[in-house]
Amino acid sequence: MKKVLFIATTADNRNRLDGETIKCKLLREYLNDIKEIKVFCVDTDNWKKHILKLVFLIIFYYFKSDEIIVSSADKGANIVLNFFRKIKTKKDIYYFVIGGSLSRNIKEKGWNVDTYKGIKHIFVEANTLKDDLNELQITNVDVLNNFRKVKKFKSNYINDGKIKFVYFGRVIKEKGIEEAIKLIKKFNSENIDCTLDIYGQCKGEYLSEIKSMFDDNISYHGEIKPDSKTEYEILSKYDVFIFPTEYPGECLPGALIDCYISGLAVVASNWRYAKEYILENENGKIFEYKNYNDMYKKTLEMINDNSILKYKKKSKELSKNYILDNLLKKFKEELLEDIEWKY
Repeated sequence: MKKVLFIATTADNRNRLDGETIKCKLLREYLNDIKEIKVFCVDTDNWKKHILKLVFLIIFYYFKSDEIIVSSADKGANIVLNFFRKIKTKKDIYYFVIGGSLSRNIKEKGWNVDTYKGIKHIFVEANTLKDDLNELQITNVDVLNNFRKVKKFKSNYINDGKIKFVYFGRVIKEKGIEEAIKLIKKFNSENIDCTLDIYGQCKGEYLSEIKSMFDDNISYHGEIKPDSKTEYEILSKYDVFIFPTEYPGECLPGALIDCYISGLAVVASNWRYAKEYILENENGKIFEYKNYNDMYKKTLEMINDNSILKYKKKSKELSKNYILDNLLKKFKEELLEDIEWKY
């Protein structure tokens, strides 16, 4: 039996529902289900408060393990990977990159590129990020989409003539929540009957701030604890996922995948990687980054063209590109058999 050290942000002692944590938990669950390996997991959540314990656990399990998998935000991963470089480990390391800022962080923070060149495999979520890393002479990189596990679920969609918008994810200013609220209020003032429901973790102070902007067509419904079924049954009630993100580390948001699985049309800002995942005029609209007049125009165009149902269907088709078992099949083979990665 092969022994694997899995160093990741699984937040076992905190209720974190961000994309990093969900991805890491899904990956751990997948690894634990492989009967040919034994997984030693070290949770890097809140690492500054438990640094000595983490150092001990990583060293302890390092000597028990054959191979290493790292899945954590850039800074934490850099610290861990630097450690393995400095001890000149001969063990294979696989690095699942979180978000889309790695190449920028390496350049701006002066991180040692040799730390990444020595890794057996780096998995990123975007072709653009792969190209950026290749320009830094980091060539051991492949694209592997963010992923989700899906249990059988019932669609709860009812086409009642009202356009039902939803936001799902961390409820923070950088995700463009306030602009989404303004958009829905503007449409209703123009007699376009629509609603916006907001789901996700939100700090009390910011929740009070955005609630002051709400009207009868806008509401907050708290967090959804993902179980690969409930989130899809809830999201399937809606028409359009509104995602005006300005978040600088955005790559392939897990919430976008959740909305594809649930069969939603998409209206999103043109963050750096958006066009790799959203098909303009096929399953959604992409508006100019931080240009909210353009968001209004693009969304209105989608409504007037009666494109929403068509976009919803296309999103459902695209969801097959993000199913965990399909995406990780080759990685599993490589982990077990040491075969070369094949595109």
